[in-house]
Amino acid sequence: MNKLLIKILFVIMTTTIIPLTNAKNIVPQFSDYPVKSVYAGITAKLDISDSSARMFRTRLNEALQQKADFAGEYVTTMWGCGASCRMYSFVSKRTGKLLQGGFGGEGNAEDVVATNPRSRLLVTQEEHTNYNYEVDSLTVRFYVLEKGKLTLIKTVKQAAAQEK
Repeated sequence: MNKLLIKILFVIMTTTIIPLTNAKNIVPQFSDYPVKSVYAGITAKLDISDSSARMFRTRLNEALQQKADFAGEYVTTMWGCGASCRMYSFVSKRTGKLLQGGFGGEGNAEDVVATNPRSRLLVTQEEHTNYNYEVDSLTVRFYVLEKGKLTLIKTVKQAAAQEK
């Protein structure tokens, strides 16, 4: 089974299948954290008062041309920062401001794997590899956007499925 399929199955399993036996095993669902509406107004100009917004303004301006995919108003954007390095940021279509607390970068292998325009829930995944660069385990983290900040609400660790 290829690694991409393993990742997809893990994300589907952790975000859609709710174990009924133990409340600790229940994973957050997008429907648990709804937004009132998805922003459909005029897209704001990028606010470059933030030094990160200034530094990555080309990529962020491109992102603002896309539809909101997170928390009713944010567009998720990603760019490479090295061989296997990726950075994720979120820019508001309503205000043009960058959401503080992106993911990725050197020393942080957390990838954003699931968002929903109608939910404040965000799902990330971190792969843990062995010396052969094979995935040994995965850590999935669930964050909720509250008062302009991402708050970690749950962490699920699981051994990767073994190839046969």
